[in-house]
Amino acid sequence: MKAWKMMLFVLLLLLNFAVAQPSWADKMSKISPDYPLVVQNLNSLLIARNNPEQSGYTPEELQQKIAALQLQKQTLETSEDWASCQNETGRPLAIYSRKPEDAIPNSLYYLGNRQTTDEDWDCDAVYLPNDAQVAGLNLPAGEPAILKLVDGARLVARINPTTQQMQFDVPPALVEVLKPEQVTWSVPNLAQADIDIQTPNAPND
Repeated sequence: MKAWKMMLFVLLLLLNFAVAQPSWADKMSKISPDYPLVVQNLNSLLIARNNPEQSGYTPEELQQKIAALQLQKQTLETSEDWASCQNETGRPLAIYSRKPEDAIPNSLYYLGNRQTTDEDWDCDAVYLPNDAQVAGLNLPAGEPAILKLVDGARLVARINPTTQQMQFDVPPALVEVLKPEQVTWSVPNLAQADIDIQTPNAPND
């Protein structure tokens, strides 16, 4: 009887390890290249707060930037997973993703509707086509753009049923709009119609 109880205990212990996130998993602050830069920028602005007129920002702008960096720092210090993207748009979502442990550069993938990127992969950015209409973002007409995510961020993409604009459920402080020339990845010039006909191929959970 004791042997049977011991076997049951060991089985439950193994099951717990298989399902639960290990408590000793590294936080993003220990493995993300974003973290040192966020800390450096935050410390610089905290020092500049004593002399806001010399920082080039108004006191309000300076406080907004500090708050954004504090949120980024907190996200990196508390998250144990890379950035993830969830697609609820009803059509393919173009993303830049990579598996960090393989040290392979970001590639353009297409995430299927109602899919979420694999937790072992980093959803580094969302590709915005040259005719994208995104709520809250003023994008250059006729050019693609990149929505870069801070490591550890969780993004959900949806379509606003009233305006038909794409919207991203993620704190604005955790994303940044970049031009194609600001990244080292291959950035094609695609329209939304080009993305809509793609077969989903992004690694997903």
